[in-house]
Amino acid sequence: MNNYQSQYINYISEFAINNKVHIWLGGSYLCDNASPYSDVDISVLSEHSIIRKLIYGYGEPIYISYTTNPNGILIVIYKNGVAVDLEIIKETGVSYTNYFHKENIKIINYTRDTEICKILALSDDENYRVSRLFHRSLIKYLSDKKEIGISIFNEILSFMGYKTITDSQEYNLYFLDVLNDFKSKYNMQLDYYNLLCELADNL
Repeated sequence: MNNYQSQYINYISEFAINNKVHIWLGGSYLCDNASPYSDVDISVLSEHSIIRKLIYGYGEPIYISYTTNPNGILIVIYKNGVAVDLEIIKETGVSYTNYFHKENIKIINYTRDTEICKILALSDDENYRVSRLFHRSLIKYLSDKKEIGISIFNEILSFMGYKTITDSQEYNLYFLDVLNDFKSKYNMQLDYYNLLCELADNL
């Protein structure tokens, strides 16, 4: 865990308690096997104004989009590199006395709120959502999940009509060229582009 990720987890823990909002920590941070590049997986039971307060209370995001498979998860990326997979929970049917949960939410029955994601996303454009794959590919690749990183990169290549790649040598060779080509063809927020370049320096 790097300092920014640790800072963010402290932030959401305090937010949950101070605002009486149920937040579950998940993924690699729950399992104590996160890398310096891992995103933070959280699940939040609340309505959209509180979700917005949670997102922007930490800082101004440089990217917010959402997943379509599955629905109900916001992707939030900050300028300092903290990336969050924020699952929005509609209801659980379970009562709790505490608010910040270090336990796997998957063990309980719950439903997601799929509408809030579209309200909070900065853009609903397909190109914008595809641009998120550059970041996802990089953080997987840099976390020594190279096959996954290459597979996600190939989704971008296919979207752009390029031939897919098979190995790390090609990934390292072509990543920045493809990123710059994508930026030249589609609108990409500059702070987000700069973060991608900064991460790519570690290839």
